[in-house]
Amino acid sequence: MAGRLVVLAGPDEGRVFPLTGDALLLGRSRATDTQLIDPHVSRVQCEVKRGDGQYVLTDFESPGGTFVNGKQVKQHTLQAGDLIRIGATHLQYVDEPGSPAAPAAAPPRRTGKSVRADRWAQALVGQTFSHYQLGTILARGKSGFVFHARDVKRNLPVVVKVLNPDFSHDAKKVQRFVKAMKTVLPLRHPHLLRVYGAGKTEGYCWAAKEYVRGESLAAVIGRVAVAGHLEWRRVTHVAFYIGQALEYAHARKIVHQNVTPQNILLGHQVKEAKLADLMLATALEEDPTVPISAAGVPSESLAYMSPERTDGPGKANDPRTDVYSLGATVYAMLTGRPPFQGSTVDELVQKIRLEAPPPLASLNPRVPEALEAIVRRMLAKRSQDRQQTMREFLKDLKEFAKERGAEK
Repeated sequence: MAGRLVVLAGPDEGRVFPLTGDALLLGRSRATDTQLIDPHVSRVQCEVKRGDGQYVLTDFESPGGTFVNGKQVKQHTLQAGDLIRIGATHLQYVDEPGSPAAPAAAPPRRTGKSVRADRWAQALVGQTFSHYQLGTILARGKSGFVFHARDVKRNLPVVVKVLNPDFSHDAKKVQRFVKAMKTVLPLRHPHLLRVYGAGKTEGYCWAAKEYVRGESLAAVIGRVAVAGHLEWRRVTHVAFYIGQALEYAHARKIVHQNVTPQNILLGHQVKEAKLADLMLATALEEDPTVPISAAGVPSESLAYMSPERTDGPGKANDPRTDVYSLGATVYAMLTGRPPFQGSTVDELVQKIRLEAPPPLASLNPRVPEALEAIVRRMLAKRSQDRQQTMREFLKDLKEFAKERGAEK
């Protein structure tokens, strides 16, 4: 019996780890077999070990936990097609072709392309775009790579997002990207991640952004199952700051369209919360319903999309779609999971469009009823049933906080 682990999503997307020996250590450390770059994975997270014709996955008491098919595990005997999550990295256990237990789900269609992408991205380390020198790779997404970098003019740490090289081959896409970056460059708000510069260099479209010392909200939510629920007062403070950033954007006719925990960065203090990637979903015409693998596995962002956003790109250029997505993010902060979950895109979209989310109180009894009412309205299926503006949401939140003595 032989198999492999395929990284479906996360900073190391596209990598494949063959299970050729007796054991495979997963983690960030050089002592592991994977040396993942995902900062939310432990140095030594878990192990896949062969025994009695099967592979057994064992978690090494990692702070964020190891999950298989959505459930946290200490030990699990892998079955063909099992989906594993560690940190922000999603992997799938796949039997080698020809094995009688081979899964119906094939590995990602993009695997070959992703390997080439690794090469081009690695080749950019040390190069300078305008006055931004690229350092090590920080993360990987569907649209490209994020690098640690330095503004050599101001001797300032920044991050630079470089889009996949094939993006620049489409003149219309480049024009849309340039227009989007021109829109966001002048924006200044304490809770919006600032864009310092953007351009096209040697065939690569890129944007230089503010560097935040902290972590993504997705990493914080990912630890809820282990560390316990976030205190609801802290949740309302984060929601208020991000809501202010969105109100500022909406006043300038800009709809984010991709408000998710992955796009919210938390500094050392809650008041340092910042919303990232404003206008990027619009510039890239990202379709949240595109699966991340041939098995139909949904992207992490889809779970936070409004019902109307599941119709595809360009179908929800309305501030009320951001109200829904912020509501879904608040729901996840309070419960440790988005309002809806599904193993395939079709299943998840069906739930987003037709089902009611589980009551907050059923997942976190400490959530005040008045706060649940605010979130429930944000998650209304019809946009006309939600708060109609971000200002209206902020007003609701202020009134709630005042009643509970939780003003910031």
